[in-house]
Amino acid sequence: MKIPSSNKCACCTCCVSLLVLLLNLVLAVVLRLTAAGGCEGLRVQDIGPVRGGFSEVNWSFVHWLGMRNLGRVLAWIPWNRRVLFGAPPAVGSLGPQIAFTFDDAIGNNATTFVSLLDFLDEEKVPATFFVIANNNTVAPDRQLILKDASDRGHELGNHGLLDDFMTTMSRDEFEAAVDQWESSVKNAIQGDWPVSPTQWKWFRPPKGMMSGAMDEVLTARDYHIALGDLYSDDWAYEDEAFHARIIKSGACDGSVTILHVMDGERTLRTLDILRDVIPALRARGFSFVRLSDLYNTAHEDMPSCAECPICMDAFVVSLMVSLLVLCFWVGKLAWCTQRRVKSTVVSSQARVVTNIRRRLSSGGPGIELSPTEPTDSALLAVSTQSGLPEGSTNDTKDCEDSPLSQRTGRSEHKVSAAEP
Repeated sequence: MKIPSSNKCACCTCCVSLLVLLLNLVLAVVLRLTAAGGCEGLRVQDIGPVRGGFSEVNWSFVHWLGMRNLGRVLAWIPWNRRVLFGAPPAVGSLGPQIAFTFDDAIGNNATTFVSLLDFLDEEKVPATFFVIANNNTVAPDRQLILKDASDRGHELGNHGLLDDFMTTMSRDEFEAAVDQWESSVKNAIQGDWPVSPTQWKWFRPPKGMMSGAMDEVLTARDYHIALGDLYSDDWAYEDEAFHARIIKSGACDGSVTILHVMDGERTLRTLDILRDVIPALRARGFSFVRLSDLYNTAHEDMPSCAECPICMDAFVVSLMVSLLVLCFWVGKLAWCTQRRVKSTVVSSQARVVTNIRRRLSSGGPGIELSPTEPTDSALLAVSTQSGLPEGSTNDTKDCEDSPLSQRTGRSEHKVSAAEP
């Protein structure tokens, strides 16, 4: 069967747009891996699954592209523009620096949280804990533990009231939640928060999701929004070797690692990751700092070797063009389908009227035109109700090349030929 020209055009256009999108994605990965070869300590080529499975393949691909590069894509959404994924390199001769951050503090098990604090003390690693101000934090005995974490020199950040999305909150609801969090933490540490002028006001959105209302409140209250460039769902599945590989291979000067405060046996997973990662990074000259210290010493004018702005911007443009092309052809198909259905209804009514007229003109016995039979005026009414103008009962010229139109046209021809 001969393929109509319009369908050929649609198929070619869609295929070309998807091919361009794929090529840009491959180019982004290639440029990222090539650029990583010139970055001291950055070993993106070594990232890959350990045990296998979709999650490890997925996160390997994400880090081949780079979380900071994906952050540039997310920044096209207005309320994500202030989200920080990593800091520029450190100023002067400080050497490469990295910040360890832990979500969901304190957690359900206070004992394991204290074990994590003790381990960090042994390794002399200051960290930033993003605290959920729920019952695990505001209970009297938990307040003492949170104060102990602050007194040991660790930094505290805002992670909301629950480990759940805050994107559905209105501006007033979110602002009330921020007030409640600050009040709970200040009561727990028995002092001001942040505890010193050099510490920033940090907020990490639960589930990593922001909204316009959240961004407005956080901007007005001088918060900084932090995610990270080293993350692999350490809370979701057990594979300490893979999580450690992500951190060791993807770490560069200014990296921010996201781990989780685990409960029970899962805390041992976090400790096992740290036992593997800390000595390896220290051997490569990394020093460990809190999140505020990482940005206080960053050289703002120096780009990170983990970023590839040109390739990611090209990918975003090609993605938008491809989506527009696909939406256009899907919309045209829907429009043509609707026009053909309406045209078929009107054509069926026209055939009924024609058959009745033939029977009347033939003078068949007992045939009379009753008031309920379709007439020209009834046909006109049907045409109008179907959304087609008078005299345009089969106005589908723009869709005549579509397979749908051809199939419908052949069906109508067969019906007409079968009629007396």
